[in-house]
Amino acid sequence: MEKQDLARERLAKLDSVLDEYESTLGLPQFNNEFHDDSAKQYLQLTRGQIEKLTPEQCGEAALLISSLAFHIQRSYNREVARINWADRILKSTVAGKEQSYRGSWESQFNQAVKEDGYTTKIADIKRYAQQRADRLTYLSSSMKNMSDVFLNVQRSKGLKNG
Repeated sequence: MEKQDLARERLAKLDSVLDEYESTLGLPQFNNEFHDDSAKQYLQLTRGQIEKLTPEQCGEAALLISSLAFHIQRSYNREVARINWADRILKSTVAGKEQSYRGSWESQFNQAVKEDGYTTKIADIKRYAQQRADRLTYLSSSMKNMSDVFLNVQRSKGLKNG
């Protein structure tokens, strides 16, 4: 087995173990795809469009956006776990080898990582997971805030009509 394939296999094993752990906590199986595209429609509404929604539509929007926020947070957590795993693997695998190179510690570390295909693949996995995590940072809390907006509009409409 090639070293690059070994890195992918170990990452898959990590994901499997953590998925099993989440399952024991009562969480449903993770799916990369979010199940309901209508949440996207609610996220794109203008203030005027939101104000025209019925209380039932506001409740539906809040539920869908809250579900999407949960999915985004869970996706972010998966990427952070991958980053941490890769970081630990890199540090333990490269430990001691970096002294064979010149330059700053970071330069020495990077040169040692490039030394073989396995650590290079782990570094690629870490970089990709970090990019994905960076894209997801704060989205979950922003979506939760949007969900709260829809709930507040729903309550406001309920008081007016109640």
